[in-house]
Amino acid sequence: MPMLNRHIVSLVMFFFGIFLIGYSTYSLGDFSEYGAAFMPSVVGAGIIIFALTDMLSHKNEDEVPLVTWHEIKFVLIVSGLIIFYIFCVDYLGFILTGLIITAPLMMKYARARPVYSFMTSLGVVVGVYYLFTAVLLVPLPQFFS
Repeated sequence: MPMLNRHIVSLVMFFFGIFLIGYSTYSLGDFSEYGAAFMPSVVGAGIIIFALTDMLSHKNEDEVPLVTWHEIKFVLIVSGLIIFYIFCVDYLGFILTGLIITAPLMMKYARARPVYSFMTSLGVVVGVYYLFTAVLLVPLPQFFS
C-alpha cells in the first residue's frame, strides 16, 4: 500500500506544478522573459520533473519507509510557522518574524551551540532583508507598518 500512496502524492504534485505554471502565466503574464511569472514557472516545471521522476522510478515496497510521529510533528511545526509568518509579517515586520521562525528551528536542528545558531539566523534574516530592500529594491514589511 505505501507504493500506491507514493504515486498518489507524485500525481498530486504533478498537477500542482501544472497549476503553478498556469496560474502564474494567467495572473502575472508571459514567462518567456524574466519577470514576475518567470520564477513561479521555473519552480512549477521543477515540481513536474521531480514528480514524473518519482512516478517513473521503480522502487520496491520494502524500500519505502513508513512515516513516523517525529516526521509528522516536524511537518506540523513547519506548517504552523508558515501560517504564523503569513498572518504576522505585516504587524511584526520581516526581520522580527523571520527571526522568530528561523532561530528556534536552527537552535533545535543545527549541530552548533545555540548562541551560534541564533547569530547565524540573525545574520541570514538581516542579510536577506537588506538584499531585497537595498539591492533588489523590493519593499519588505516593516515593524508595525
